[in-house]
Amino acid sequence: MRKGTFWLIWGLGFGPLLLAVVMYWSGIGVPDGRTHHGELLADGALVGDWQLEDKSGEAWQGAEQWQLLLTVPNDCQQCAGWVESMPNLWTAIGKERDRVQWHLVTLSPTQGALTSKRVAELGAGLWIVDPLGNLVLRYDLGVSPQGVLDDMRKLLKLSNLG
Repeated sequence: MRKGTFWLIWGLGFGPLLLAVVMYWSGIGVPDGRTHHGELLADGALVGDWQLEDKSGEAWQGAEQWQLLLTVPNDCQQCAGWVESMPNLWTAIGKERDRVQWHLVTLSPTQGALTSKRVAELGAGLWIVDPLGNLVLRYDLGVSPQGVLDDMRKLLKLSNLG
């Protein structure tokens, strides 16, 4: 065997390994790997900490379904558009929409909305809650509804819960 062929075979086998080690240690060329559009909440927060109440003033116990919660503080400018688009977003989920509920969360009781004293602290946003009550993703209201829909479809596809 000739020396050139020998080193070519070694280079083809060892080159990618060397490139991977350099990428790992330097971080150059490594994709961030993010496929979701919202802020991932991995701190173990639960929606039960929000002390949600239904319109009758009783503590709200979320169903064992996925929840889309739209928090609307009193001084929210962007919230009106999202309040109108939430039914459309829920409908756009398609055949899996029976696994999802959406709720409006406000500071003061309104028709069909949940209330929480923590709404001002939480700020305006859209939250995805899993069937176990864990907060999964949070979206600012500047995000596209299509991004929320993509994330919700992906979660429903990958989860057997709810």
